[in-house]
Amino acid sequence: MDNERNWKRALLGVVDTVTQPLIAVLISFLLGAVVILVIGKNPLLAYGEMIRGAFGKQVYLMNTLKRATPIIMGGLAVCIAWRSGYEAMGGEGQMILGAVAAALVGYYLPLPGWLRVLAAMLAAAAAGAIYSMFSGWLFERFDVTFIISTLMLNYIANYFAAYLCNYPLRDPEANVYQMQNAQTGKLPESVALPPVMKGWVHWGFVLAVLAVIITWFLFRKTSFGYKSRMGGLNPRFALYGGVNARRMLYLVMLLSGVMAGLGGSFEVLGSKSRYVDQMIFSTGYAWTGMVAALLANMNPIGTLLASILLAGLAVGGSTMMLNMDIPLEVCNIIEGIITLFMSARMIRIVAGNLRRRKRAKGGEAA
Repeated sequence: MDNERNWKRALLGVVDTVTQPLIAVLISFLLGAVVILVIGKNPLLAYGEMIRGAFGKQVYLMNTLKRATPIIMGGLAVCIAWRSGYEAMGGEGQMILGAVAAALVGYYLPLPGWLRVLAAMLAAAAAGAIYSMFSGWLFERFDVTFIISTLMLNYIANYFAAYLCNYPLRDPEANVYQMQNAQTGKLPESVALPPVMKGWVHWGFVLAVLAVIITWFLFRKTSFGYKSRMGGLNPRFALYGGVNARRMLYLVMLLSGVMAGLGGSFEVLGSKSRYVDQMIFSTGYAWTGMVAALLANMNPIGTLLASILLAGLAVGGSTMMLNMDIPLEVCNIIEGIITLFMSARMIRIVAGNLRRRKRAKGGEAA
């Protein structure tokens, strides 16, 4: 009887995990269809154009995968932190600093091309990790809530990067048009993540998929997932179980920051060949990655698929706008509705984690 009850509970949990995101996506597209009808267009033709623009040809598909690359890495940063019970939302700041670090190392370090690419990615990973661990230190030392500290740190990172681009690190060879857009110096052609094959996406996407597999393996095939969640939600119980909660906190934040920092480096080395002011902040890669992670219920493989879906929504939306004269804001409405539904899930997760920590502290006090 107990086994049957547990089996039914597990099945209901799986159904709930899958149906909520599907309902959110379905409702968002239905409301988007209403908006398209209001402006006098055919929703079926519009969505067909969107799908074709995102996945219909190789060039479109490669553009979608290129846009999905930093989103995947931002989503993995969320998966690692949130599955461990830490509601960190600092992926954007860590991605920005990772992108800046990659641009600086790639531009100034006097090494051969492939070594400079490797050094740039390592610098990006280090920048993201250090910034992420700083929020962990604030949590451990002063009990500063992750949501508050990481959101504030995002703005600090963005303004710091903007200062660097506008003043000490501004491209000295920029032309008149480029002078209007603050940016660092252009990387040499040898300092780049090349396409996997001619006409294909760059190697950053392959590395992002590899990061997905590594993250999935860590949480599903090793004790890391259990220990990290135990340390995040009940440090005292973790201590009794032989788990160093403090060590797990910093390890989780380190891994989360590495993913975000690498996401920034992939955008610099694979797409922009420099850091352009607001290139991470304005595109919302990290926030879209969070939505992808919430859609996937913090599952790394699901996050990969959701990231491609959301990237396709943006890329296909541009094609829909050009070919059918439908405002791009329609796609923003669809993504906004998905974000709204996923925000409700985020609030549930945060509230649940806070309740568990409160009970754990109550037990510790007793």
